This record gives sequence, C-alpha cells and structure tokens, in this order.
Amino acid sequence: MNTATRATLRRLAACLLGGFVLALMVGRQEGSLNDFGISFHQAVVGPRIFVFLLIGLVIFVMVTFWPRVVPYLTRPGVAPLGAGLLAVLAAQTVMNWYDPLVSSTGNGKFSGVRTAANASPNLSSVSVAFFGWLAWTLVIAALVACAAAIVTRVRVFGYVTAAIGIVGAVLAYVAHSAVVDLDGGIDHSLGVYADIVGFLLLACAGITAVHARAEVADTRGFLRKVMGYRPGLPIAALGVILGLLAFSTAGWFGALQINDTLAQAHSDFDGTGISSLALNYLGWLGWTLFGAAAVLSLAATYLRNRMLAWVSLILSVVGVVLTFLTLRSMTDIGAQVAPQFGGTWKNLGAGGFLACIVFSLFAAATAMVISSTSAGVRRNVRAKAPTDELPVTSMVKGFRRSSNAMPLLIIGGALALFYPPTLTLTWQNVLVGQIGVFVLLAVGLNVVVGWAGLLDLGYIAFYEIGSYTTAYLVGALPVKPPSWLQMSPLVSIPFAILACLIAGVLLGAPTLRLRGDYLAIVTLGFGEIIQILAVNNPGGFTGGPQGPTVPHPRIHLGGINITWGQDNLPYWYLLLIMLIVVIVLFYRLEGSRLGRAWAAIREDEVAAQASGVNTTRVKLLAFAIGASTSALAGSFFATQVGYFDPSLFTLQASILIVAYVVFGGMGSLQGAIAGAAVLTWLPQFLKAQVPQDDRQMWIGALVLAMMIFRPAGLLPAKRRKAELEGLDAAASSETAAVPRAGAM
Repeated sequence: MNTATRATLRRLAACLLGGFVLALMVGRQEGSLNDFGISFHQAVVGPRIFVFLLIGLVIFVMVTFWPRVVPYLTRPGVAPLGAGLLAVLAAQTVMNWYDPLVSSTGNGKFSGVRTAANASPNLSSVSVAFFGWLAWTLVIAALVACAAAIVTRVRVFGYVTAAIGIVGAVLAYVAHSAVVDLDGGIDHSLGVYADIVGFLLLACAGITAVHARAEVADTRGFLRKVMGYRPGLPIAALGVILGLLAFSTAGWFGALQINDTLAQAHSDFDGTGISSLALNYLGWLGWTLFGAAAVLSLAATYLRNRMLAWVSLILSVVGVVLTFLTLRSMTDIGAQVAPQFGGTWKNLGAGGFLACIVFSLFAAATAMVISSTSAGVRRNVRAKAPTDELPVTSMVKGFRRSSNAMPLLIIGGALALFYPPTLTLTWQNVLVGQIGVFVLLAVGLNVVVGWAGLLDLGYIAFYEIGSYTTAYLVGALPVKPPSWLQMSPLVSIPFAILACLIAGVLLGAPTLRLRGDYLAIVTLGFGEIIQILAVNNPGGFTGGPQGPTVPHPRIHLGGINITWGQDNLPYWYLLLIMLIVVIVLFYRLEGSRLGRAWAAIREDEVAAQASGVNTTRVKLLAFAIGASTSALAGSFFATQVGYFDPSLFTLQASILIVAYVVFGGMGSLQGAIAGAAVLTWLPQFLKAQVPQDDRQMWIGALVLAMMIFRPAGLLPAKRRKAELEGLDAAASSETAAVPRAGAM
C-alpha cells in the first residue's frame, strides 16, 4: 500500500468518524448526564446512522476530488443554488410552519406538521405527501438536476430544475394553506415563505446555469448591474410585495386571539371612539396611500425622474406618520374597549409595523434616485475645498456623495424602529437585555483589545462598577447617598461613566507598563477583586450576594410622561439612541490622531514610542474610554433588569466579551457589533433546536470553524485582514505615520 492510498484511507476514516460524531450531536436523543448509553443507542440505531455516514462519505468525495470540483463552483448558477438550498434547509429543519402546534405539541416545525398531517384523515393526500416525503425528494431532485445543468450546460437539465422549483414553491403554499384551513388556528409562522423563496431560487439557478454565457460567474457584478439598471427599483419592488402582504393578509390587531386584518380591524373598530383619521385609514386611506406611493416610487425609479421621486418621498413620509398615528389610536382604544386582547402597544399585530417598513422602503428607493442624480452634479460642479480634508467634513461629504448612504440609513432606521415591535416578548427581552447590552460592551472592549492591542480580562469589572454606581446614586444600596446627591436613573449615567473613567485610570496607571500575558493576569485579578468586594459587602455597602433593586427610569417634562419598565420597547429605543451615539463617536475616534496612535502601539509599541507617541498616556486613554462604554452598558443594565447580584459579573463574562470581539474581528467596529449580536443570539436560537447540554458544543463548533475559515473574524478590519492575507497594492491598509506636530 503506497503513501497516497494510506492518506486516502485515513481521510475516509476521518470523514466517516466526523459523520458519526455529527450523529451524536444532532437530534434530541434520550438519556441523562449519568447514563449516556441510552442516548448513544438512540443516536446510532436504525437507518439514522447511515444518513450521517453518507454525509461523511459525501464530504470525503468532495475533499478528494476538490481540484476537479473547484472549476465548476465558479460557474453561473452556483450562487443561487447555494442560497436556495440554504433557504430550503432552514425552512424545513429549524423554522416553524404552524404556530398552534407549538403550544399543543411543542413542535411547530416541518417535522411536527408532518406528524400532525399523518394523523389527520381529512387532509389532502398531496399535502400529506408533501410533508411526508415529497418535499425532500423535490429538494434532492432539484439539486441533482441543477448540478447536471451547471456541469453540462444542457438546457433540459436547467428547465427541469426550474420546473421542480416552481412545483415545490406551489406545493409548499398549497400544503401549508390546507393545514391552516383544516385546523383553523392563528398562524404567524414564516417557514412556508422561506421554503417558497428557496424553491424559487433553485428555479432561478437552473435557468441561470444554462442561459448564462460567461464561464465564470460574477455575482457581485450581476448584483451591481441589477441595482444600477434603475437605482431604487428593486427596493421599490420589494416594498410592493411586502405592502400587499401588510394590507391584505397580515394581522393588525389581536394577533394572538382574533388576528384582525386591515379590513376586519375597520369593521371591529367602527363605532368604538377611534379617531376619524384612523378609521378612514383602516377603511380606504391606507390602501390609497399604499397604491399611490407604490406607483410613484416605481415610476420615479424606472424613469429616474427627480420630481416624481420628491413627490413619492414626501408621500412615503406621510404614509409612515399616518400609519403610526393610526396604530396609536388603535392601541389606545383597543386597550379600553377590549383589554382581553392586550394592553397599550401589546395588542397590535405585525401588519401596521410592516406597513411602516413598506413606506420606508418606498422612501429609500426614491432617495436613491435623488442621490444618484445629484451626486454626479456635485462632483462635476463643485471643486474640492481645503476644509474637505478635515475628519468630520470629510465624513459628511462622503455621506452626501454616496448614492447608497441615505437609502441604507432609511432602511436601517426603519428596521430598528418598526421591526422590534413585531417580535415576541421573549425575543424583545433578548434583544434589549442581552444583544444590545453585549454589543455596547463589545464596542468598548474593542477599543482596548482591537485598537490598542491590550488584552484585558477584567473588563467586566467596569461593567460592575457602572451598575453599582447607578444603584448607589438612585438609593438602591444599603448605604444611601446624601439627599443632594440622590438622583434619577437617567441622570446617574454620566456619574457612572465618570466613576469608571477614574477606575480605568487607577487600574491603568500602575499596570500599563506591563505587556501581553502579564497585563492580562493583572486585569484578570482586578476583575476578581471587584466581584469579591461586591460579594463580601464591605461596610454593608453593596448588599452582598443579595444585590440591589434599582428603580426604572421616568421622565416628566411638561406634557411628556415616559415610564420605563412596563415594556421592553422603551428600553430598546433608549438603547438605540445610546448605540448610535457611541458608534458615531467611535467611528470618528478610529480615524482620529488618537486612533492612529492606538494602531501604532498595537503593531509595535517600541516603534510607536520612537515616533513620538506617548504610549503611557495613549494606553491610559484606551482603558478609560473602554471603561466608560462599559459603565454606560452597566448603568443601562441596572435600570433595565431592575435587580442584579454579583454572580453576574464573573471571569467567564469577561472571556465571552473577548470572544465576541475576536469572533467579529479585532479592531473592526462593525465586526465587534456583529460578533456580539451573533454569539448572543445563537444560544437563544439553539434553545428550540438542540438539548440544553449540547448548546455550548454547537457554539464551540461555530467558533472553531470561524477560526479555521475566517481567522480575521466575521467582519474583519482591513488592517487585520491584510496582516493575515497580505497587502494588496490597490487597497493597502497600512497605518499612516503619526505626524510630528500631532504626536501624542
């Protein structure tokens, strides 16, 4: 047996072993922490194990013949094929297809609907077959036919793929509608829509594979061509599709009980004291605004007419305002006359908020027309001014010159404002109390670890100091502040930031002469000391393990009365303001003289000091600014959660925040945000997918895969990516030298 054969056999054994391990990881096997025998038996029994061994065999074939496969992966049709498969797999494995089954059986996914369909004698045979075997058969057939079309370029295979995709989309809709009509329950699941989109993408992949003339696909170029053909037209078309759903089938009131559509809400609210504007909106004004905005946005984007674009933009803004006023009147009256459907802002469905997003999409589409037609005029007419080189001026000018900046800002703002109200209470709490807070923490730690290159394992201590400072200033600790110092939670935020600034300087001043592992050990000890002090309750100050109870904020200014704590959404909007302020400030900080000094220290501290950088001062500023962001997160957390104790501020929490920064991309502001959001969202998502004891295993597998395939992070910084992959002459991200006149 030669060396090549032995290597091939070892690869085969490793792939089969990987399939075996995957069989142990996937599924809800029986067993307990004390007896793994039952769970092992359930994982490998019957034909189940052969499916996972087949997966390992497929991976072996792909790895072995990878050089022959690679040329085909660049052909047209591969990208939509991958996207379609991903959508279908997500729809038919992890997404819900019928919500009432979640409450009755605990499983509303595709497999749960299959079980219910097999037990229902009144369901059509086509629907039973689709949920039983037909759906997966169509997926496999589409995959095989599309692969044949990509390799051979024979049109018959492409047309067969398209036919399978269309049939799959139609059957998914028909089967889901049959289940809903038969059971009559209220369903808000999205699995069927993801499945339809996936099958249609498979159909597009087949047509693209046999009709594209290029040998190598240029996906980005194709997308740029589609978006540039008529700027804003795809966004307007998406708004039309979502608008038809919002105004025809989506629920506007009583989402969990009666699920009123727009027309049904008009009938139910007629004669209830709702405002005339809201009643007219529910009757005819909403449809009229939607139709007019849709026609004007489509015409403006297709004709590239600035006058129509301005009219459509104004009408879209009016649509958002009137929709919001209608929702306000609906929720107030609904809470009075029908409290059984929920209180204020808790009795609305997703339809009204989706309508606000639709009008925002129309506004973004027409804003793209206005930007694209005016950007060229500004570039050709106006000469470059000397002040254009100033940082803030340069940012503003760059924003105005970009034809995509304003539309993206409008879409992002609309999603941030109107998407959270459509989430369940559980996911709203996750968004505010976990994702949002950890995003703030990761952004602050990115200054210390990512920009300045200082490994801080005690970062959670500043989070704890900010929380306890807020608790002290509002009078929630056993030791009360003087009457003249006691204040409301919102007013205490600047003082908590100041306390952490001082703590950061006090920690950094004697320790920042250390480097690498030694600095990490000192900061780790600082974090442990702060937690132990909180637990030991010196002088009866912290309350010990019991922890404080912090009141929720309130604002009473004139006629404005806002009380937090009754719902998650007010906290979300407060957090959104904080995030926007922090991100804008840090974005400017990264490109400033101080940000360049941090980059120089991270690359080579000795060289930075020789270049005139006061390294001690610059590193102290990094610690202080990072600590201040942690204080902001701690103060918000203390008021939002209402009660906390020292057990929340552990070393593991510090390591998790470091992992968020590394996973997203060290030194990348958007990477820190993405890393914290993904790794905070994932455990919550896995709650409904895998057993509790297996969640950390899946998270670890994801982090391991990221470190192998994207070592620079999810959204890496340009400089960090260049360090790992090399510098490109056309887009070098080498740090510019710090000028002598501006030395730190």
